[in-house]
Amino acid sequence: MSTLKADTIQSTGGGAATLTKQATIKAFCQAPADNASITSSFNVSTLTDVGTGNNQPNLTNSMSASTFPSMCTNNNPNIDNGDSAPVQSSGANSASQYENNTGYVNSSGNMVANDYKNYSTATGDLA
Repeated sequence: MSTLKADTIQSTGGGAATLTKQATIKAFCQAPADNASITSSFNVSTLTDVGTGNNQPNLTNSMSASTFPSMCTNNNPNIDNGDSAPVQSSGANSASQYENNTGYVNSSGNMVANDYKNYSTATGDLA
């Protein structure tokens, strides 16, 4: 058995090594309620504001396919006012973009889209 010890692993070009063919987070995005900017991100170049409770992180490095898992959540304060926990959906639109939809079910049982601070991740294989 061999042991590999290293302090830094770089690509052959001297930059960060790219993780491919591994099940790990390949992108994340944190956005404020208005979706006007990106607060923090990895492998996300821009954020498209599609509407209330809906944004699309655009990937810097595309995934290998247009079907990859992603998930999102937000910090919805309405769940303490008789409303249910936040409801989120997220899915790939293309190999270079995924979409987040956030909201909650109000006390009347209706889905309400909301704009609150949004967090999302995507996993899969990079192209």
